[in-house]
Amino acid sequence: MKLALIGGSREAELLENALEKAGIVVDPAGEVAVIAPHPFDTDLWECAALSMRGKPHIGLARAGWQATPEDDWTMAENAERAAEALAGSGAKRALLAVGNGRLAPFYRLSDIELCIRSRNPPHPPLPPSGRLRAMRGPFDIAGEIAELQAQGIDALVVHDAGGQGGWPKLGAARALGIPVILIERPKLPEMQMVETVEAALAWALRRIE
Repeated sequence: MKLALIGGSREAELLENALEKAGIVVDPAGEVAVIAPHPFDTDLWECAALSMRGKPHIGLARAGWQATPEDDWTMAENAERAAEALAGSGAKRALLAVGNGRLAPFYRLSDIELCIRSRNPPHPPLPPSGRLRAMRGPFDIAGEIAELQAQGIDALVVHDAGGQGGWPKLGAARALGIPVILIERPKLPEMQMVETVEAALAWALRRIE
């Protein structure tokens, strides 16, 4: 039985490498599938779930971040609500790490300078009070502390991507006492879900034996 891997996330890359080491070739036409896009790529999740309807499949999405008593987090249902929360926060210069597709609501906030972290040019283009920080990881907390201080950041807006790669900016915000507005994950299609590459690999190996 052939296995399809519908990816787009770091976990999908790691799973593909693990499958290769196990001697399993991923085939887009596979009869069973692991669905593992980025947790916020809802269109791909929906399309993948639809394409595998009636066939064995499992979803792989890493766990979201969890606040501690040391964190000052405000949860927002979506980007629009996050922009409203930022508008009422009193912030003057905010770091946005929300993905290009969720920037537009923040561009209406003319009183707040937006420091946008993105690997690619933002869409829509930068507003007059915005600037781009095209940075690539790996990141660590010490480096993020220095970055937030150098940029004069007094608020963070982040989508709940989860994982270790994006965590250092939240750890830096905790250390500096900077408030964070966290955009909640969208609802994903109903299916069996796992949170780790190891669990997805074990499921795949059982299915294709």
